[in-house]
Amino acid sequence: MKRLLLWVVMVVLMVAVLLGGAGAALYAMTGENKLPSEHPTFGGTALEPNGFEWTVPVLGEYLERHFNEPTNLTVQQLGDMGDVRPELVLPEWAGRSELTLTAPDGTVALTGDAAGYTDFVFSQNGEYDLQLTLYRDHSAEAPGLSSGWYAYHAGFTVNMQPKAVLSTDSAPQGTIVAVWVTGILDGSTPTLDTDLGTVWFRPTQTGYMGYIPVTYNAEGGEHIMTLTCGELVQELTLSVTEMSATTVQTESEPEIAGAGEEYRNAIWPLYTSSESGKLWQGAFAAPSNSAVTVPYGARLMADGSSAGRSTGLTYGNAEMGSQVSATQNGTVVYAGTLALSGGTVVIDHGCGVKSYLFGMGEVLVQKGQSVTKGDQVGTATDAHDLIFELRIGSKSVDPAPAIKGASGLQFQENR
Repeated sequence: MKRLLLWVVMVVLMVAVLLGGAGAALYAMTGENKLPSEHPTFGGTALEPNGFEWTVPVLGEYLERHFNEPTNLTVQQLGDMGDVRPELVLPEWAGRSELTLTAPDGTVALTGDAAGYTDFVFSQNGEYDLQLTLYRDHSAEAPGLSSGWYAYHAGFTVNMQPKAVLSTDSAPQGTIVAVWVTGILDGSTPTLDTDLGTVWFRPTQTGYMGYIPVTYNAEGGEHIMTLTCGELVQELTLSVTEMSATTVQTESEPEIAGAGEEYRNAIWPLYTSSESGKLWQGAFAAPSNSAVTVPYGARLMADGSSAGRSTGLTYGNAEMGSQVSATQNGTVVYAGTLALSGGTVVIDHGCGVKSYLFGMGEVLVQKGQSVTKGDQVGTATDAHDLIFELRIGSKSVDPAPAIKGASGLQFQENR
């Protein structure tokens, strides 16, 4: 019995020695290569760690190795960023963050989670101080990963110069041209003096973005526009070219007493107001799965006489009862039935941009309702042709480029 007990003790000791040796070997082999190697970038330059503290599991929760380096006074100098807003990109491993951005005058311009930098707008030129700490906390789902933090400290200079540029210098009738204003530091909001239509501006990370409607009958040739924003007064020149227009035979619409006045009272007031922010994202969607039978800008002929121009896309073959969908995210600002246009839904997408859906048999949304691109807003009918108009203010533009994602509405839209 004593010999058996002694043998058991010896086995236990040998196992302990082996485990201890294995643990020591694993501990020795666990180095800083187990720490995250990817670091954030700012203005395209990788930030260098200025202090860290990490815990690396060696044998689960039973044995860990710690690595640390205290923060110091070293400041990584990133140089002059010029008039370009530097982009902050965090590594995938970062679960939490703390950021402090100090302005040239010594005041704290931004503090808190690094996500706040996404909407930050520089209001001063000069030297900025950036302090950033990124954390990866211990996770029960991934217990083998190291946990801890890296600290970063960098200095950089911005020198914003106010200017405005157009998304294109030449545009055919029916298109939308974006105007991008950058380098505005005094908080002023731009205005654009132009004969092409009302332009709403939205704030962006780098300044402001506005959208110029070039409707089907805008005068061809050069249009001189004056942009004003604080001390910035800049002339912009846009050359408008004539669009090619097809001729489409259509049927005369019967006159309905009071229908025109009813339409004007319901729809025209919508031209002058809009959500201030941008609600759309990416390409617009067609409201119907059927084909377009009359394109934007087409010359309409009825009984041998001119019946005007098409101010939208007509889906004349939309099947009775088929779905009519929201073309983009937005807020319904009109929903009802009008004698002139049948079931009508108007969706405000912000910045003066609205979708007008005419000719529905049934309207399935209400005024004030928020909709997402693709949501059903009504059904088609045989009594009217389904028509999709896209307008900025009162000016109609061709919805086709917006559906393709090639409109001025998509220009630098994530800025």
